[in-house]
Amino acid sequence: MAGARQSEHFPGFDGLRAIAALAVIGVHTTFVAGLGGNHQLGRYTSRLEIGVEVFFVISGFLLYRPFAVAHFGGRPALPVRSFWIRRLKRIIPAYWLAFVVITYVLHADQVVHTWYAPLVYLGFAQIYIPAFVISGIPQAWSLCTEMSFYLMIPLWAALLGRRSGQRRAGAQLRVELLGVAALVAISFAWRVPVLQFHTQLTESMPNWLPGYLDQFALGVLLAVTSSWLRATRRRPRWLESPALPWLSWGAAALAYAAVANIGLPVAPLIASPVGLSLLRQTLYGAFAFFLVAPAVFGPQDSGLPRRLLRLRPLALIGAVSYGVYLWHEAWIELWLRWTGARLFEVSWPVLAAAVTALAIATATLSYLLVERPVLSLGRAAGRAGPLAGAATPAPPGGDVAPAARATAPALGASR
Repeated sequence: MAGARQSEHFPGFDGLRAIAALAVIGVHTTFVAGLGGNHQLGRYTSRLEIGVEVFFVISGFLLYRPFAVAHFGGRPALPVRSFWIRRLKRIIPAYWLAFVVITYVLHADQVVHTWYAPLVYLGFAQIYIPAFVISGIPQAWSLCTEMSFYLMIPLWAALLGRRSGQRRAGAQLRVELLGVAALVAISFAWRVPVLQFHTQLTESMPNWLPGYLDQFALGVLLAVTSSWLRATRRRPRWLESPALPWLSWGAAALAYAAVANIGLPVAPLIASPVGLSLLRQTLYGAFAFFLVAPAVFGPQDSGLPRRLLRLRPLALIGAVSYGVYLWHEAWIELWLRWTGARLFEVSWPVLAAAVTALAIATATLSYLLVERPVLSLGRAAGRAGPLAGAATPAPPGGDVAPAARATAPALGASR
């Protein structure tokens, strides 16, 4: 159906980032408090790592959408160099600051002591060297995956956008959907053999970019669909339905309930059979897709789910979610150290409240003093395309607090 032009504003995404960041804090604090393992809630709390996929889907949507809009509009997208500069400015300064302070000032993590170790940690290479995967800021493994996506996505977009100006919208849509299918196929083709062979190297290889391309692809799919609707001025009635947000979030809830009850291990470092691991990732992706979809389609000022995403407290947390992710595990370690609490015996409500408050405070300082000033430099270059700088680096967290490493170094390794 033809209709008015699709909105270019997506006000619910900060709320989505907040939900994802709080889920990551949840999986780490509940583990440290002993709510995992044999606890009856463990099957659900251990799945809060699903915030990883939410962040990846968000990145896939916000980073690819400017390219998709350009493809369907038959015009040039944001130049690759400008895109990369913007992304590096967004992710590097805050991470470097956090690493230096957490490692050398607060001594709240552990590092490998070699002359090249700083190059590995600060160069986002720790997932490629087994000895480094769970050291430094251990959750930064996901930033390594994100960085790879940043380097890849404008090149991928350039490939799919070749001759886009000579195609009708329908033909370009077919090209884009084939691209999405290719990303999913690459991901499964990578994960299946990697999960089958258990070596020191392959334990971290599922976290390399190919292993998560299917999750990014779900965000790309949302970007392609919304851009096609924009270009063709279509507004299908079912996308405008007040029931859509509820049905979408209901599907997300079903995906979460399913993945919590398919027999996955609740403790990290316990490998699942290949089929179960693939099902886990598929359900994680489904959850993230259906959680994010109402923030992309339909009137953004209607429906309780969308209004919840726009609540100011959530929006504020989402705005600083990158720093929340970077700092929260250090605060878990320091809280245990300061209070003398023992692993698996600490009160979860107290731990979660303290860590969340400290992480938000630190993240706010990082945002005001580092992230925003750096991003303001050369801002004109970042205005070259719609939503050019809209995506916060996804901070998925796949391992537990530093104090728990001896027991469970990395949730991501159980994939």
